[in-house]
Amino acid sequence: MLATEEWAQSEFGAADLGDKRRTRRLVALAAEVAQAPAGTVTRACQSSASQEGAFRFLENSGIKWEPVQAAMTAATLGRSRREKRVHVPIDGTTLTLTDKARAKGFGAVGSWTQGSQGIQVMSAFAVGADGGVPLGIVSQRMWVRQERSRRLEKAPSSHVGQGETQYWLQVLRDAHEGFQKHAPDTEAFYQLDRGADCWPVLSLALELNVLLTVRAAHDRKLDPSGKRLWDEVRHTPVRDIRSIQVPARDRIRRRKRKCGKRYEWHVKRSARTAELEVKATAVALRLGNGQVAEYNAVLVRERRRRSDDRIEWMLLSTHPIKTKQDLRAIVDGYALRWRIEEFHRVWKRGLCHVEDTQLRSRQAVFKWATILASVASRAMHLTHLARQEPDSPAEDEFTPYELEALIALRRPKGIGLSYKPTLGQAVRWVADLGGYVGPWNGPPGATVIGRGLDRVLSAALAFENREKMR
Repeated sequence: MLATEEWAQSEFGAADLGDKRRTRRLVALAAEVAQAPAGTVTRACQSSASQEGAFRFLENSGIKWEPVQAAMTAATLGRSRREKRVHVPIDGTTLTLTDKARAKGFGAVGSWTQGSQGIQVMSAFAVGADGGVPLGIVSQRMWVRQERSRRLEKAPSSHVGQGETQYWLQVLRDAHEGFQKHAPDTEAFYQLDRGADCWPVLSLALELNVLLTVRAAHDRKLDPSGKRLWDEVRHTPVRDIRSIQVPARDRIRRRKRKCGKRYEWHVKRSARTAELEVKATAVALRLGNGQVAEYNAVLVRERRRRSDDRIEWMLLSTHPIKTKQDLRAIVDGYALRWRIEEFHRVWKRGLCHVEDTQLRSRQAVFKWATILASVASRAMHLTHLARQEPDSPAEDEFTPYELEALIALRRPKGIGLSYKPTLGQAVRWVADLGGYVGPWNGPPGATVIGRGLDRVLSAALAFENREKMR
């Protein structure tokens, strides 16, 4: 797509790889992948020469993935400088990869007994507070799981660094230090799901003095009363009633325990407007290390909705709760946490298909996954731009060959190949090619746009090669 070279230069041009030629190769590779995102090098790189160069770069053991990641996060932090406040959802995921011979250095993913191989990833993804514009990755850790993870909620404080809770702490600390260094005037507001409701994370947030919201998973005892968290907040008065937009999701996992047995099922959720009531109070939490942590607890519950599909969040936050605007800042911030789930979908399935890679070493996969993570963030930004600035010219983001290919594939009524669509029109046509079924399911997302782009970019390459061969 247009300006991919400029984007790749701004994203990876500052990578310190020990040799300027390596950095130039990284920039060229990123630009080519951005033009035709794919999970394998052979699909993303169009010529045999570029494929050979990509394999040599990725499989070179002398080129580490950390400088590639550092360049990506520094570029995102640079974009964040324009924002007064950014929300930073943090969450983990797994990449399930092919390694039948167990020779690539991967670890276990999913159920330990099933033997699936891959890598673990923890990411911090920045979005603008005004409109939720995707900015990119500000911190990311990748690792392999060599043994069963240990629960650290009840472990002594000296054991925190020995389990996987350390990655929550490292990503939070790295993001905080990154903002202090590259965007000191930007206020970061971290949004974490229930997996981060553990005393080391809650304690670190107070230590760093950061704005942070964690969705509570544990009904902790309060100090000094000994009451439980949920009971304490439920009995406080309603302080706000407001609405939020809930995006559609195909699979939402539900869990329930009954008579000692654990039941799990999935439900489908349609896009809707949810009416929420908000209660809040200050609480003193008893943490696992004996510390008492002062947090603000905010209970958000959807009104007039059946219990199995109702929004109910117990949010623990360091953000003030003095005014209604404070409460709305907490709720709106946590409502943007789904952005990192969208990033995971685009990275893994919707556009980049990172799990399709056949690279032969762990370091090569780490480098390739980092490049694809940056490309996924760019695709999300394009999707957001099409929604917020639909009347801007599509030529700002698409090449002439891509627009011709788009019109030829979509065949809009009464429009010829020379037509100049707006960005909103072009992205809608791309989404139609990707299987978008209509606005009643909400605006097109990066996943369906990614599927359409795959068709458009292949056709555009054919159009361009035809002209070169004349």
